[in-house]
Amino acid sequence: MSWLEAVPAALVAVVWCVAPGVVWLRVLGWHGIACWGGAPVVSVALVAVTAVVSGRLGVPWGPLPVVAATVLGAVVLFGIRAAMRQRPRSSGGPAAPSRYVAFLRGGSDGPWSRPALLAGLVVTVALGWLTVVLAFGRVDAISPTYDAVHHYSAVAHILTTGDGSSLTLGELTSPGRPTGYPAAWHDLVALVVLTSGAPIPAASNLMAFAAAAVVWPLGCALLTRQVAGPRAAGVLLVAPVLATAFTAMPWLVMTWGVLWPNLLGLALVPAALAAVVAFVMPADDGALSRPSALLLGAVAAPALSLAHPNAVISLLVLGLSPVAVAAIVSAVRAARAGKRLRTVAGPVGAVALAAGVLWLLAWSPFLASVRAFDWPASMGARDAVLGVLWNGTNGRPPLYVVSVLVLVGAVFALRHARTAWLVPAHLTSAFLYVLAIAREGDVVTALTGAWYNDSYRLAAMVPITGVPLAAIGVTGTVSGLVGVWARRASRPSGSPNMVTVTAAAVTLTAAVLVVASDGFRVGVHAFVVAGTYQREATWMLQPGQRDFLEAAGRAVPAGEVVAANPWTGNALVYPLTGRETMFPHMSGNWTPEQKLIQERLRDAAVDPSVCRAVRATDLKYAIDGPVSYWPWDRRSQSFPGLTDLDRAPGFEPVLSGGGSTLYRITACGAGPARSTG
Repeated sequence: MSWLEAVPAALVAVVWCVAPGVVWLRVLGWHGIACWGGAPVVSVALVAVTAVVSGRLGVPWGPLPVVAATVLGAVVLFGIRAAMRQRPRSSGGPAAPSRYVAFLRGGSDGPWSRPALLAGLVVTVALGWLTVVLAFGRVDAISPTYDAVHHYSAVAHILTTGDGSSLTLGELTSPGRPTGYPAAWHDLVALVVLTSGAPIPAASNLMAFAAAAVVWPLGCALLTRQVAGPRAAGVLLVAPVLATAFTAMPWLVMTWGVLWPNLLGLALVPAALAAVVAFVMPADDGALSRPSALLLGAVAAPALSLAHPNAVISLLVLGLSPVAVAAIVSAVRAARAGKRLRTVAGPVGAVALAAGVLWLLAWSPFLASVRAFDWPASMGARDAVLGVLWNGTNGRPPLYVVSVLVLVGAVFALRHARTAWLVPAHLTSAFLYVLAIAREGDVVTALTGAWYNDSYRLAAMVPITGVPLAAIGVTGTVSGLVGVWARRASRPSGSPNMVTVTAAAVTLTAAVLVVASDGFRVGVHAFVVAGTYQREATWMLQPGQRDFLEAAGRAVPAGEVVAANPWTGNALVYPLTGRETMFPHMSGNWTPEQKLIQERLRDAAVDPSVCRAVRATDLKYAIDGPVSYWPWDRRSQSFPGLTDLDRAPGFEPVLSGGGSTLYRITACGAGPARSTG
């Protein structure tokens, strides 16, 4: 599949991420950036919850359940809106608008909003597409990372079983013990595969593109619009473009880990954060009213949870800043009005909420297993601070242009309570990142353990506030310069002509910034992503091994299971061909039969207990090959039963290639091999 041939599949990925939410929100009467920025949150929630319900009802996962849920929900919402739109006067007079009409929409986005948003998204998509083309090489490139094996296999599991429920996906690595695992990402990728026919690796890469170049920029635009207001000329133009300007998010999480579910979850956080801001700091000209913010926030809870719980934690931590600023503003106003109780109530509530979030991070039993992870500090505090200051986190190249815009935006933001919270929120993310990468100890574990003490996950939080700060830096600077010119030219600053001049100036400035910075360092971002995709030292598959696995899929009958050491890369036979592998990930909570096969399959001809395990699991095929992924890791040697099968009796070679060989197990009386001719 070429990149040109992949365009329809990419459009399919975007549609699944956006269209269901747009349908629901348009039925409710939402418009502008509130609709488009909130749509991915609604779409992901709808897809993930529908997958859970479908699993409970025994309905196979696919496009039909999502389309049905979208249509059914739209009908219900239309009825609710019709009932809420008007209510008759008690006197029998003409109908009056319902007081709940604010539930349907917020303020206007202002003049030039539609073309500005459209232009911004066009540039953003173009930059994002160029980045992934340069980074991936081929559209179906495989991410040779530890977590990628699990995510690929999870999608294959959904396609094989028809069950995309987040309540049962954990069974992939805990057979016979259905456990929860956030499946929103995998549900969406499975939909792309089923709708477009793209293979799982290509569908995963295209979904990553959709999350990075569409979902994330739309959310950032909504957040920036909510805090900056409609009079911040050009904010809807520059915010989406700036969303692709930071390496830490979305590009680094597209290659590290690989953290695809985190990519999706964090891409939804800006829109959810906009809902928090609109609720605690309501503004008449905000994109979201307080009731609509409540609605979007309620939908964001399952969306973020089923994408990745880390996104919920990030939202809670970042949300403390607008809550604190709102409490301070409320207290000051109440004190001036002589209302003692309200003067105290706001700050006390904010402190209580902060204490609750701190308990969740540091002592909650819900996150105890996550806090057990530890990534050792890898750099000094000075380098860590400079890295976050210049947005070159985790040793990546610094991004001076966008960093200066963030600093300028912080100065503008501190001038108004509505935007001031962005600064402490930004510093909070930066502080947590520095702790994780530069410090060790119990305090560090308590504060960063909820993110697996992983500096990459914490670095990805920084752009959530960095994007609106940079956008405010651009629009604030341009508006200020235009204002100076207007005063010298004796022109009224609020006139329609001056609004047009300001919009044109912002557009020109954005164009200059994009061109002068090479698309806000597209080459750097592509180089970072390509770090795992295109460099030989990180390859999981040996030359020719992918062709071998595809041939093995044709040789193994449908419905059969293949045993292979996942550290050899041969576990990828499942996502590449649909032939289920006994060990779909490097680690798992395997059954006793699986453990016996893992340790002693090669002894099947002389150990009856092994054959009992083989028959119990209906295993007929095995693949042997050299360990190619992390050979220095002791866990890669934990599959001795699947090693040196060429020297063990009872294993008949079927085909070889790429350093690996597919065997039919004859030691336990398996049937004849299938012809591959």
